[in-house]
Amino acid sequence: MACVALASLIKTIEIEFLRKTARVSLSLHDHDRAGINAFLENLSYLQALLQMESSGDGDAVLKVRDLEVEIREFALKAEDDIELHLSNFILHQHGEKAAASHQLLLHQTLKEAAKYATDLLYSSKMCSVALTSLIKKIEQYFPKVYGFDDKAAITMAYFSQQLSTLRGCLLKERNSNNSGAAIKELETRITNFALKAEDDLQIQLKDFLQAKHTGRLKKASQKLHHTLQEAAESVQELLNIIKSRSSNDDDDDEANQTQPSNTWLKHASSTNVESDGSTSHGFLKPEGRMVGRHHDCRVIKDQLFSQNYAIPGIFSIVGMVGIGKTTVARNVYEDPSVASYFDVRGWVTVPQQYNKSGILSQLLHSITPVEEPNVIKKGSTPHEVAMQVHKCFGGKKYLIVLDNIMSKQTWEQAWTDVRDCVFNGLVGSCILLVTRHLDLKVHTHKMTLLDPKESWELFCNILSIDEEHLAPKFEKIRNRVVEKCDGLPQLIVEVAKRLSKCNNIQQGWEKIEKELESLGLLDRNALSVSYNMLPHHLKVCFLYFGVFPKRKKILVKMLIRLWIAEGFVKPLLKHKELEDEAYGYLQELTDRSILLIEDQSCISEIKTCRMHSALHSFCVGESQKEGILCAVNTQQHSGLSLKTFTNSCRWLSSYSHSFDYYVLFGTNIPRSIFFFLENPEMFVPPKLLRVLAFDTCISLQRVPVQLGGLAFLRYLSITQWFEDLDDVVSNNPNLETLVVYGNGAPTVHLPSSIWKPPNLRHLELGNSYMVDPPNADKKNLQTLSWVVRPINCRQTVYSKFPNIKNLKIFLKDDMEPSHINGCCSNPITLDHFDCLEVVEKLSISYSIGLNAALPKECMYPSRLKKLKLSGTNISEGDLNVIARLPYLEVLKLENAFHGTVWKVANGRFHQLIFLLLEAKELKQWVVGQYFQTLRHLVLRSCNCLEQIPMHFAEICFLESIELEGCNSSLIASAKQLQQKRRPRDVKDQNPWPRI
Repeated sequence: MACVALASLIKTIEIEFLRKTARVSLSLHDHDRAGINAFLENLSYLQALLQMESSGDGDAVLKVRDLEVEIREFALKAEDDIELHLSNFILHQHGEKAAASHQLLLHQTLKEAAKYATDLLYSSKMCSVALTSLIKKIEQYFPKVYGFDDKAAITMAYFSQQLSTLRGCLLKERNSNNSGAAIKELETRITNFALKAEDDLQIQLKDFLQAKHTGRLKKASQKLHHTLQEAAESVQELLNIIKSRSSNDDDDDEANQTQPSNTWLKHASSTNVESDGSTSHGFLKPEGRMVGRHHDCRVIKDQLFSQNYAIPGIFSIVGMVGIGKTTVARNVYEDPSVASYFDVRGWVTVPQQYNKSGILSQLLHSITPVEEPNVIKKGSTPHEVAMQVHKCFGGKKYLIVLDNIMSKQTWEQAWTDVRDCVFNGLVGSCILLVTRHLDLKVHTHKMTLLDPKESWELFCNILSIDEEHLAPKFEKIRNRVVEKCDGLPQLIVEVAKRLSKCNNIQQGWEKIEKELESLGLLDRNALSVSYNMLPHHLKVCFLYFGVFPKRKKILVKMLIRLWIAEGFVKPLLKHKELEDEAYGYLQELTDRSILLIEDQSCISEIKTCRMHSALHSFCVGESQKEGILCAVNTQQHSGLSLKTFTNSCRWLSSYSHSFDYYVLFGTNIPRSIFFFLENPEMFVPPKLLRVLAFDTCISLQRVPVQLGGLAFLRYLSITQWFEDLDDVVSNNPNLETLVVYGNGAPTVHLPSSIWKPPNLRHLELGNSYMVDPPNADKKNLQTLSWVVRPINCRQTVYSKFPNIKNLKIFLKDDMEPSHINGCCSNPITLDHFDCLEVVEKLSISYSIGLNAALPKECMYPSRLKKLKLSGTNISEGDLNVIARLPYLEVLKLENAFHGTVWKVANGRFHQLIFLLLEAKELKQWVVGQYFQTLRHLVLRSCNCLEQIPMHFAEICFLESIELEGCNSSLIASAKQLQQKRRPRDVKDQNPWPRI
């Protein structure tokens, strides 16, 4: 796919030629660097152009397909050529003659690629290019401009909004039936405007910036403001031209709008047509009884009945495709209690191509109860239709369902149009949205997947079979059906429907299972709608989930680092961290109901996620047909060799699956390889690989062959360290992430070369590996997890990591007692940690028998949000120091406090959300008016503590108390507190028998 290829090429250009630590930066002159910057700018324009051209309807997507293929082929070949020449240059850089030859070839390749990008850009629609260029310049430069007065800032915001509107109108015009000559004339006018506006604004912006600290600032600001005003007026003129030309056509279309059929009403008692276009025979049996989802319906009805304001209450039902949103909404809509509560109800299914007149017509025809037929007279204007709707809703408490809201923009448009017709100031009216989007800023009910029991209940109800007396033929397939359908109602219904037509249930299921696992049973058109609406940067991230096995729980921090290594992430704000931007991408995908959140931290950060199996099949199919991904199952096909696929794709992943086809492209060179299966071959192609990842379940007996030739690695995760890796790490200056798993004995000493890559951002070493501190500062390092000797816990060492944010230390001393002055010597006291100014997460763990101690009343980083102490021996005074940390949200004390009394000092723990306390000797815990923000309390192995302070009953935010390995008195105290305060959840995980 073009967006993948472009993102990858841009990242390669940036890190290999423009980064401060670039390997060939010394070989570039200023004019070379300027040419590369211009090349990058054109590549960015191509990205924006693709996004703009593909954001129209289905016809527009088809029209841009040829352009996308051409861009993809160019980007793939350009990156291959550049990296191959760069590889040869690096290999021969010590030979003067050979290096010069390869450098010449490299420069020539860059120039040819830059020229091709320019030709490709301007051979596309010049109008789109010019408009895209102007919009990107506005986004790039004007947020950085300070000193604007309020009036100029308002003009700037208005101008940006108008440009976006103009771009949308241009797309609409291209997809209309207007003549080619008319569109050509419009495009010419837009092109001329955009080119002139960009030149004028750049000139005035340059003058403004130069005059910032001089007496000319006011005059320069006025000129810039005037230029903005003129440009905004020109945009408005263009919009007026488009509006005047299309108004007659729109009026004709709207006036002659045929009355929509009430398909939603026809299917209300049996077959449900989901808002996403897929068909679900869902939860409604032929007699109309709903199966499952009773809790969802009850919660939604409670929300509707609790609306006590004059403005309409707005609520949304959110969930992924096929989860049954429309079914639940319809069940609520037709519930007798809802029907009697509201004076009038209406239902609108919003089409993908929004049309105001069609929306109002649907609403008019769906009104229940019907006092008199609502007939739209032929020739009615949109205003007359709106007045007719207003008359039906005037003076009545109403419920309106807006089904199939596909985007935030669609919702805002629909809400504006409907509100203007129905708002009447009565208390209790409601709007109910059905959508996949979580970020619409309204009250939300998020639907979840069915659990195994609910899944099987639905399956049995569809087939009308008795759950308690299952025939053996169904009992045999029960667990497989539940697993493969993965809790998605539409899949369960589809499988049940197909099995109902099979004479041999076992054979029928095996056939269905294969299709389910390889191709999926959901409507691909419905899935394509969601996929095509994604912006390009999210499409790339979506496709990347194909490298992971189906139903695989994915560690978010790993996923984010992989996205960054692949070049998918580019912050819009200059000082925003790549990891923060990537987490935003992840949040966007979850908000669109594309990803499932598996685990969250106690402060609601996503820790693990996965893609539903139905979406995963679609994801892999899209990736494979584009030649991006090849998922190889060497266990299923023993004759397959990874070597066979080395020129077939960009992402090569070895995992177990049921896909029975492979798409082989002979011109691709893999950049990323993933091993989720044991493979005796473990072939890794050299030179251009940038990601090499081994799952934690892979037990490596030897290093994969040919690692020595790798020179472009950015991400390496491996389950065991090998001597050959010394050179690999040393020879890859672009290495950003290095993870070496492995816990246990004996301790392996790693070479100091592990610190050599200058761009290393994340270094995580298992507890089996120890490495001495670096000699030089590691300014780019953000995450460090390592085993360290107590004698190295000094501020001189901490200062080597000035930008570290996440620090995990496992203290171990592998020296014999004689080397540390005997086993009875005084413990080594660590230095304070407060010099680590930007650290937000700190974990300190002691190995058993370690002869070391934290300093008295140890000082910690002031920005600390999470602190974990394990095996330390801190005092009550140390706890009082920790309690004063202003931003601390999570505190985990695992066998860290050995005192018998803990009196929490006054005015402490202002921000604490989560507290884990493992204190075997603690007998008395005195708490005053503290922990006011606490949500979760975990007490573990508090054997001597008999009572939880009753103050916890007064903490309004407290959600749960969890007890692990505690005595019966403490359990009784927790239950007493529960009765007094009634927190949401008190869990007893005590393995001891109750007395």
